[in-house]
Amino acid sequence: MANIQQWFASIDVDRSGELDVKELQRALSMGNLHFGISDVDQMIRAFDTRGRRRLSFPEFQRLHEFLVNIQNSFAYFDADRSRTLQTNEVQQALNHAGFRLDPPVLAAMMSRHDPDNSGTLSLDEYIRMCLFLQSCVRTFTAFDQQRTGKITLDFNQWVYAASHVA
Repeated sequence: MANIQQWFASIDVDRSGELDVKELQRALSMGNLHFGISDVDQMIRAFDTRGRRRLSFPEFQRLHEFLVNIQNSFAYFDADRSRTLQTNEVQQALNHAGFRLDPPVLAAMMSRHDPDNSGTLSLDEYIRMCLFLQSCVRTFTAFDQQRTGKITLDFNQWVYAASHVA
């Protein structure tokens, strides 16, 4: 934990005690994860519990743990070591992570997160998909306070929910 605190302090260049999008983008690049500003903003929004569009150390720590788990999952389910996940490997990885997606939903997710239409996901595409799902869970859970697994939304609630899904 001391190492991650030191890393956090070293990338918090403005010494605010929080990371903004540019600081986090630099940190990810240092870890060989190259994402555009909008992707990094999505990461922040997925883990920012205070709605400030900045990450405190505990939030950064949760994002770091999430990314490490995603990278490990990617490596584990990349059975043929192609550095990409085929649809069946994506399904296995998502099932292992607790996401039971119906085939049409998985197909829609693949379509959304496979911009070159290769039928496979690279690590960064897989990270984007997992962030999207994380964001979906967080938003859905906010409306499913009874934990029934079902929600009903009016149009304004739908727009609100959709705007919070990264």
